[in-house]
Amino acid sequence: MVKNIFIMLVITSGILFAQNAQEIMQKNGCFSCHALSVKKNAPAFACIGKRNKKFKGAMAKDVIMNSIKHGSKGKYPRCNGKEMPSFPNLSQKELSTIADYILKHSFECHHKGNGMMRRGMGMMRGMGE
Repeated sequence: MVKNIFIMLVITSGILFAQNAQEIMQKNGCFSCHALSVKKNAPAFACIGKRNKKFKGAMAKDVIMNSIKHGSKGKYPRCNGKEMPSFPNLSQKELSTIADYILKHSFECHHKGNGMMRRGMGMMRGMGE
């Protein structure tokens, strides 16, 4: 019985976490340019997570939070130099929630070789901040 309650809490907290991040992202218009696992006008969140894990390691979360808070330009050359606006209005907790969500879904990036993780997209050029 205790084990079932624990499992239910873990499942529920994961669902609430995902909904909370998605609500923050929806409220701030993130999905107008990004999607979870496919490229739109900007890279897929899953691929952002995968790429930052690969090239930034333990700093991936901080790099993602910084990019959201301060914006970024030129980080993903295949996006034709589009600039992500800054979101200075987001709290550290909101930034952390979004970054955790992005990193959590990094396994859903299946764009290996179609433009998001190709040679030259990090291995040769690195990742700009």
